[in-house]
Amino acid sequence: MPRTKASSKGQDKEKLFRQRLYAAMQEFIQQHGIPKERFADVMREALMDVLMRSDKGSDHRHAYSVIVNPDTADIQILRRRVIVADEDVEDESWQIPLSAALERDPESAVGEEFFEEIELSALNRTQIDHLKARLKQQLRDLERRALYERYIHMLGEIITGEVLKATRDELIVLHEGNELSLPLQELIPGKDEYIPKDSSLGSRRGRHTSSIVKAVISQVLDPRRVSASRPIVILSRTAPAFLEALLKLEIPEIYDGIISIKKVVRIPGERAKVLVESYDDRIDPVGACVGVRGTRIRPVVEELRGEYIDIIPYNPDMKLMISRALAPATVMYVDLYPHRRYAKVFVAPEEYARAVGREGINVRLAQELLGYELDIREASEYGEEEDIELTEFADEIPEAILKALQKEGFQTAQSVLQFPIDELQKRTQIDLPTLQRVYEILQAEFEE
Repeated sequence: MPRTKASSKGQDKEKLFRQRLYAAMQEFIQQHGIPKERFADVMREALMDVLMRSDKGSDHRHAYSVIVNPDTADIQILRRRVIVADEDVEDESWQIPLSAALERDPESAVGEEFFEEIELSALNRTQIDHLKARLKQQLRDLERRALYERYIHMLGEIITGEVLKATRDELIVLHEGNELSLPLQELIPGKDEYIPKDSSLGSRRGRHTSSIVKAVISQVLDPRRVSASRPIVILSRTAPAFLEALLKLEIPEIYDGIISIKKVVRIPGERAKVLVESYDDRIDPVGACVGVRGTRIRPVVEELRGEYIDIIPYNPDMKLMISRALAPATVMYVDLYPHRRYAKVFVAPEEYARAVGREGINVRLAQELLGYELDIREASEYGEEEDIELTEFADEIPEAILKALQKEGFQTAQSVLQFPIDELQKRTQIDLPTLQRVYEILQAEFEE
């Protein structure tokens, strides 16, 4: 009778253990969106690791089989050993004496495989603790991998989330049950202020203070290549991609691909320049982006805390592009040196400050947008720099090269320097290294 009670208690303990495990498995799978088959693999690997450790480090992985059914939490551990004569037992981790096998199965015979099931409730405290630690580590890795796969396809997209908590370095933003990182340096300087919804600082909330934040997904890091303590999904409100994504939301022509955003540069909270191109001649890209009386661009400016946005239509003429990029200043003349990605820009004295901008913001953004160094000068300096006939360089440049240039209409040094080197190479058929040397010789004369 006592034997029956013990057996009943053991069965109840095993049943309760499985019920709790099933509930925990289902909760984790649902919360983190992890495929249950992958979860089963993790559970299987963790149990195998525990079993290996119980064999004192011996590599007898083949001696065990672990079956996990995530739908029912049915976990079966089978230990496989070979039946040997009692006097031939060398290692009980993979051998079982014939006498012991016969006690459990009267038909056992030497040389056959013997299978026995190990109950989960039979695991000792040390094994349970190791199982918990291993599962915690592997499930954390699994969770991070699921987060990566969830957001890797959302790079450049805007999300709206709730600020869960604030630390010294970042805001933790809750988005669809996932915790994402918004580093403080990715907030608009001096203008963004977000506090957790349940913070006691709610009374300090001002015009731009909120517990709801809108940001762009700027980075999704591969969890296999970064520290486990480092966040995987990084948000930003200062990245050019944030402004680009906002424009896509507000302007249907951009969303539909009729207007293309070629490049965005910005100084967060201050000024931005957006280079756009229309693929439909009937649509003015600037007018479409700004909207009637600014109705389309206004929500974007408000989200960026008053950041001024210049919409610049693309044109293959670089001189025209430079003039447009320096708006609101009016440009009078542009001397272009394409091979150096350099230009002298001449403006009226009263336009100089506007072209440069406060603390150089305007010219700095224009340079970044076009990839040119822009030398802003007053118009009174235009024409002061004398040109030089190509024949003056006969002692440094071979006569054949000079004749090839003159044949194509290039008579002075400035006429060569202001012409794109790749186009000049096509017109003259002079090899590129030689042309580069010619440019260096001509430019050195003016630098002196």
